[in-house]
Amino acid sequence: MKRLILSVGMWLAFMMPASANLQQQIDEAKAGATIEVTGEHTGNFVITKPLTLIGKDATLRGEGMKPALTIEQTHDVVVDGISVTAQQRAIVVKDVQDAVIKNITATGMLIGIQLHRATTIELAHNTIEGTDAHYAKKGNGLALFQSENLHVHDNAITKVQDGIYIEEVKGITVKDNTVTHSRYGTHFMYSDDGVVENNTYEHNVTGLMVMMVDGFIGRGNHTRYHNDMNGSGILFYDVKNARLEGNEITENRLGLVLQKCDTVRVEGNQFVVNQTALEATRIDDTSLVMANTFTGNILTARSDKQGIALHANYYDDYTGIDADGDGYGDTPYTAYSSFGQWMVRQPAYQYFVASPSVELLTKLDNQTAVAQDVLVDERPKLVAATFTKEAVNYKQTTLGGLLFLGTVLLWRRGVKR
Repeated sequence: MKRLILSVGMWLAFMMPASANLQQQIDEAKAGATIEVTGEHTGNFVITKPLTLIGKDATLRGEGMKPALTIEQTHDVVVDGISVTAQQRAIVVKDVQDAVIKNITATGMLIGIQLHRATTIELAHNTIEGTDAHYAKKGNGLALFQSENLHVHDNAITKVQDGIYIEEVKGITVKDNTVTHSRYGTHFMYSDDGVVENNTYEHNVTGLMVMMVDGFIGRGNHTRYHNDMNGSGILFYDVKNARLEGNEITENRLGLVLQKCDTVRVEGNQFVVNQTALEATRIDDTSLVMANTFTGNILTARSDKQGIALHANYYDDYTGIDADGDGYGDTPYTAYSSFGQWMVRQPAYQYFVASPSVELLTKLDNQTAVAQDVLVDERPKLVAATFTKEAVNYKQTTLGGLLFLGTVLLWRRGVKR
């Protein structure tokens, strides 16, 4: 009889689903313990104590509409190296202090990782992929609410609504992330003193969206290929005390858009091949755009009457000279082009860029700029052309020489005949 009971017990233990075993391990583990997770586990797992989960080829599959993993009302939690799938939210963290979530792969969910009232959290090296649905039917890759002291770095996010959505967060660093094919790459709302550094935003509607913020730094970011009807590389709305430094803003419909901003400094950025590099409306008179490089843009800048101050920027379409050799043009640069305005509205006009009539129109613009509400840089920077010596391709050079020699020999034979 004892053998029968033991056999039945062992059979039941063997048949018990892995999810029950994992939650049981979590519940029975002592505070501060480490659990190694392997294989596939289905359920809605909950952590409410200091704990470390280390995945080894591990997958969590959420059931129903609940998160696959919830971490709540605890501290000192680490979740590392686990794949997660869920219908709604992959991982939810709320009322937690000192946690690290890294090397997570989340796919097929509405929201990747969601934070509420969390403090001192690191989200790193996570891969989040949404679906091909319309933006209105998607959630955010990382959704961060009412939290502080967050470090978000080295994440790869694609096909979501907003890659990194930040609302009412105090003190956050967003660094070395890549967000593609989403609505906004990183989206700030009511979140002061944020730093966004060395991120890559490509093929979204807008790369970096910052709204209703006091205190912000964006530097070293690459924002490219945002060319939808409302597309822009970077957009600031109602932003105060912000700096943009050393960013590369390339091939966007609108490079940088500033709306209703106060004390914004835009310095040392590169604006390259945008339809409109800079658009500014309702900007205060302390904001400044200086020491930037504008190259290959259809239209350099446009603004309302209030405008924005331009100082010591380099413009590839500046035609002035530097007679005194101080490195700056002797005449002002006028950031206006009637043809550029038309071309932004009618892209087909780009085929007439180098025509004599367009060049004449541009000269007329410069002569009549004083009477117009346009942006003027009184001290445009002149940058001498530099050339990089290319390495010699010896294989191609040798092949080209042989072909040339063969051609000469054949020609000489033909002449002799």
